[in-house]
Amino acid sequence: MTDIKEFNLVDVKNNSTIINNLNKIYKLWGYEEVSPSFINTLETIKGRGVIQENEVIGIVSNNSLCLRPEMTTSIVKLTSTRLVNKKRPIRLFNNGIVFEKKQNIKNSFKFKEKLQSGIELIGYETKYPEIEVINILFDAIDNINLKDNCNLCLLVSTTKIMDLILDKYKNNNFEDIKKSMVNFDQDKLSKLEIDEGDKSILKDLLFTRGEPNKVIKKMRSIYGTSQTLDEVHFLFETLSKISNKYGVKLQLDPTFQPHLNLYEGIVFQLIGDSDNNKTVIAKGGRYDELVRYFNPNEKILNGIGFTISIDNLRNLIKEETTDKKKVLLLFKDFCLLEKGVNEQKEQQKSGNIAILHLNPCNDLTKANQIMKENNCTEIKWVI
Repeated sequence: MTDIKEFNLVDVKNNSTIINNLNKIYKLWGYEEVSPSFINTLETIKGRGVIQENEVIGIVSNNSLCLRPEMTTSIVKLTSTRLVNKKRPIRLFNNGIVFEKKQNIKNSFKFKEKLQSGIELIGYETKYPEIEVINILFDAIDNINLKDNCNLCLLVSTTKIMDLILDKYKNNNFEDIKKSMVNFDQDKLSKLEIDEGDKSILKDLLFTRGEPNKVIKKMRSIYGTSQTLDEVHFLFETLSKISNKYGVKLQLDPTFQPHLNLYEGIVFQLIGDSDNNKTVIAKGGRYDELVRYFNPNEKILNGIGFTISIDNLRNLIKEETTDKKKVLLLFKDFCLLEKGVNEQKEQQKSGNIAILHLNPCNDLTKANQIMKENNCTEIKWVI
């Protein structure tokens, strides 16, 4: 089963507007555009364990190739080959389609195209490169004309918090506990053979999310002094100043983990809440180990980025209104065609949209019909 995208002119127009606006912001922050191949090798995807083989769309003629399920892996690989000598940090942005494959009913699969835009910051010699990346995310979304009631929330966690929670279970139901926590599966957690006191703490953590300082305080009451929690606290102290500027709410969720096995460190989602309908606008995180995998000799082993879902974001923007003229140029005799072409150029130089009807028209009713069919705002007769 394939989720085929139909050609909707309004959606295409809005997609183009959104991407152009995002690209302007990326460039202002010093990012350069890159365009990863649509085709990945399965070895590249599987080698780091980013995604399972049964979740990628393979190319029938060559079982070793697949359509890209995400773009970060290809970009990181690029920095370790053709861009290996480029001065660090490397700041890149990209736009394009990714291909998703999900299990459907009766052992069938559902294929889906997704239009994305995003950035990657690789090899930045600083402890908190996420500060730049999240700042850019806020800036980019701030320049999109979102609906007035679209409340934004940045859901943040880190894989290190999950490591802290699971540390004592390394030799006791580790994977089952992790899966239960990530999937919010209380029933499975209840059935695990672990200490009842520990089980109570884990169940409580399932519902622990919200204002970062309160969550960190609670985590400290359970796990005591921790470098991980100190680092998370510092990060949120910095991010809160940025989020307040853009009117974005911050939320810490200790058990939040992304689907892709791509990130190690901070992970985040930007969520829009419009009329109680929550939409994931962007996802991102840190992937230092992915950088290490493709280039073990990299001096600065860090990488972080985000992807914005253009399809989801498009549903949250205001309908565009424009005062720009759209002029229909008409003439009554073929001898005026050349003059009409020249007038069209003059209108366009003035910033107006101009459509020249290439057949003579002598009827006012017909002229108004043509104007309506072309969504023009006015008629100008070439004489």
